[in-house]
Amino acid sequence: MKSNIPYPVIVLVRTQLPENIGSTARAMKNFGLSDLRLVSPRESWPNKGAKSMAAGADSILENIQVFESIPEALHDVSYTVSLTARNRDITKIEFGPEHAVKKILYYSEKNEKSAIIFGPEQSGLTNDEISVSNALVKVPTEINFSSLNLAQAVLLMSWEWKKIHLKSSLSEEEYKDISDPKLYHKTPISSVSERDYFFSRLEEFLEMNNFFATKEMQPSVMNNLKSMFVRSNLSQQELGTLNGIISAIEKKLLTNGKS
Repeated sequence: MKSNIPYPVIVLVRTQLPENIGSTARAMKNFGLSDLRLVSPRESWPNKGAKSMAAGADSILENIQVFESIPEALHDVSYTVSLTARNRDITKIEFGPEHAVKKILYYSEKNEKSAIIFGPEQSGLTNDEISVSNALVKVPTEINFSSLNLAQAVLLMSWEWKKIHLKSSLSEEEYKDISDPKLYHKTPISSVSERDYFFSRLEEFLEMNNFFATKEMQPSVMNNLKSMFVRSNLSQQELGTLNGIISAIEKKLLTNGKS
């Protein structure tokens, strides 16, 4: 993975609650970001209210830089995007999260630092604050409920960065290996012979208890059942449970004199 390129800076402007700063630090650390900068937070910094919500992301909190203005916070940054939930009466390029992060990666690969700017919880960024940004980012949320929690918005952008950075850094095969669906088993997957034994028991049990409407339907029904179970990639433990169910029912039927 290309770890020597600049990762995006997260800038929080006029944040009201220290807890949201802690939650932001946690979201960043989940996806490998570390440079968090504050612009005129409402509460003094450092603030113990952030620590409990950081959930172990103390290294980010300890290295936070605090600035009086957005330009000061962006003193070493070349490219910036600002998140907004509402339409603006200004002329700016507007991206969705994925395309915004692609642009950030483009500049990172040129060794130029980028920043993602987030406004205060209640009001968001002002047009004046947004004016320093190269582009806006708008998350396609519900029209009637578009405002995201601050840490959620940071998490979303951090994930987009992680995803696209991985895709650009790994070979196609390596990325496929980590992104494709996987089925994990605590116990080994059952073998063909183990499944065949179960299917034989199941068919015998169903036949003895008049499950099949007609003899002609029996092969078709069993094929459907086999397909269903095989598609589930049953583990040895799961198959053992199914065999145990058949044994328990057989025992109960014998006890009741019904078999």
